[in-house]
Amino acid sequence: MKKVFFALTLAILISSCASPQLYESDLKVADGKYLYEMGISYLNSGNNAMAIKYLEEALKSYDKPEVYNALALAYQFAGEFAKAEGVFRLGIDKYPDYPELLTNYGILLASQKKFDEAIKYFEKAINNPTYSGKEKAYYNLGMVYLQLGKEDLFLYNLEKALMFNSNFVNAYIALGDYYLDKYNAVHSKEILKKAREYYSRALNYVINDPLVYFRLGRVYHELGDDELAKYYLEKALRSAENNTGLKEEIRKYLLEILDKPKPKINLNEEIKKTSSVIEDKNNNENRILKYVK
Repeated sequence: MKKVFFALTLAILISSCASPQLYESDLKVADGKYLYEMGISYLNSGNNAMAIKYLEEALKSYDKPEVYNALALAYQFAGEFAKAEGVFRLGIDKYPDYPELLTNYGILLASQKKFDEAIKYFEKAINNPTYSGKEKAYYNLGMVYLQLGKEDLFLYNLEKALMFNSNFVNAYIALGDYYLDKYNAVHSKEILKKAREYYSRALNYVINDPLVYFRLGRVYHELGDDELAKYYLEKALRSAENNTGLKEEIRKYLLEILDKPKPKINLNEEIKKTSSVIEDKNNNENRILKYVK
């Protein structure tokens, strides 16, 4: 099964990082909100060690659910999962209805394959009428159901995520991946058409995303439209400038297209064929029923 990505929730605040010289004096500041914002700034820049220091200090005078949320994420990103879980639990004990804490703790549980527990936290977040980020909880709930093999519930929750936020790119990509995987298993061009639809919709909301371009290139190659496949793969190569591993993967796929072009698929013809098969199947079933009566 394809690696599943969960969507974390974290309010991003714009704040400049403190220089090392200012660090000691910063931590003496009694303004917990300022320390929290500095911690968020470090968290967003990937400096988890500094984020932890600022956020730990912020909690002493600014006991707010968002601080617990950010601190738990900082520990999680630093690979300190036991500490992350401890902070999540402390935060949820104090603020049991804070949806970002519930969603992110659910993600941590899901990453540890504690799916039943994760589902409870996602559902609790969804049931909070004040939660403005419900698409993330629905998306993560859907991804858990995909891991459990409950594809109908995966599809339901991903579509719900898009109902709450129609520009939520993660959901479009996850649905595209789902249908592309399905196509690889059953080779139905109608399913491939769905993958193309979701990847194309994702492109409405992202700029120069090499992974979306790469996926579309693969879909068009499978459809036999190698002109469009090459177009998207070349765009993927250009936009993956700083990702050596991905660039190499795209190059290999591009060479495969040049070596093994596929005949172009007429999707309308595929739909017609599918309808004929269904009609024949129904006729056969009717004949069987006639004898059973």
